[in-house]
Amino acid sequence: MRLLPLAKQYAMVPVSRYLVGAVAAGMPEPGSGECCLYLGANFEFVNAALSFSVHAEQCATNNAWLNGEKGIQALAISAAPCGYCRQFLYELVTAQQLSILLPDGQKDSTSYSSTPLTTLLPNAFGPRDLGVAGGLMDPKFCTHNLTLDGGPPTDPLIAAALAAACGSYAPYKTDASYGYAGVAVELADNSIYAGRYAENAAYNPSFSPLQSALSFMNMNQPLSSTRKVVRCVLVEAPTLASQLSATRAVLAAYAPGVSVEYYKANIV
Repeated sequence: MRLLPLAKQYAMVPVSRYLVGAVAAGMPEPGSGECCLYLGANFEFVNAALSFSVHAEQCATNNAWLNGEKGIQALAISAAPCGYCRQFLYELVTAQQLSILLPDGQKDSTSYSSTPLTTLLPNAFGPRDLGVAGGLMDPKFCTHNLTLDGGPPTDPLIAAALAAACGSYAPYKTDASYGYAGVAVELADNSIYAGRYAENAAYNPSFSPLQSALSFMNMNQPLSSTRKVVRCVLVEAPTLASQLSATRAVLAAYAPGVSVEYYKANIV
């Protein structure tokens, strides 16, 4: 709860001006019971549809996932989660044991209430309704063997996007295949940040690989950084639900003049 004000400082909200912070607690370490904490904040795009906005809950979850966590046991949020985020969180492999922590309005910044996610989303629709046993952050759904025509890429940005696609979560068939996808962005300081697609049983709360990459970049850059993107690569297994158009739209809003470099991956 003490970290929520810090998380809110990372919010990029040029449209709403409404700052939201979140802190995700990863799974307990064997033996010690200690866990790592991951910050998240909302992220909006000027001149893009509001549906492309990243919610703080998604950002914190993504931060934990890209740092190797295999689940989340608790999520503290500075404001109550919207229905969209409740559905997104229900995709987690640990959804049945996830607690949502909210400030109770007292002056003491550490005073809070704790509510199971399942209480906040009764009669929920999730992976099991579509025959999937497990969920987001479950390693067995995030290890795919993908290749590109021409062999392993030597360009580090393309290689990072391919690796992200191999670690993406897309357990639901779209057409005859699965929509594994990854994005990697390069900043003006030559740093590279990759993001993975996180699909949802209800489809609409699915988290695009560019949202994943940009929100992860935002949480891992100094607050004073310019966060200027100079290159963007999308690698995906082509399906009827391609990430290309959405990636182009969001990138055009965030980094005008930067084109999406697109590569189709083969599922081995």
